[in-house]
Amino acid sequence: MMMSDIFTRRFRGFRVVELGGLAFFIVLALGVYMVKAGAGRDRAQIARIERQILVEQTRLRLLRAEVAHLEQPERIERLAAAYLGMAPTSPKHEATVETLGLIALKAPLPAPIATPVTLPVEDDAIQVIVPATGTVPAVPTTPVAEVRH
Repeated sequence: MMMSDIFTRRFRGFRVVELGGLAFFIVLALGVYMVKAGAGRDRAQIARIERQILVEQTRLRLLRAEVAHLEQPERIERLAAAYLGMAPTSPKHEATVETLGLIALKAPLPAPIATPVTLPVEDDAIQVIVPATGTVPAVPTTPVAEVRH
């Protein structure tokens, strides 16, 4: 079949080229319709997401306003005085960076407390009382099995 036959050959009263063009335009129209429907779905999804963004931005502004209200110094002072019995520091008790070392030297040291420590020895555990110095007594480094032999 030659190229010129496509333009002259007829099928049920229509030329083959006309039928091919009609089929092409039908496929093209369906393709445009499908793309337009997909774009409409995308547009609806974009509008839904933009509404969600506006709702979240409004919620974020409300939360920031609530935080600003909760962080008000007057409110915190009032609650500290009412529930914790706290008051502002008097100038007598204020310290500077230079005086912190002197304050630390004058402060009494807390009394050391002996605490029990569990040390593993050959599948058994023994309790050792740590002296007030805070050092752990020396534990033999040789395994118990070697000492018995």
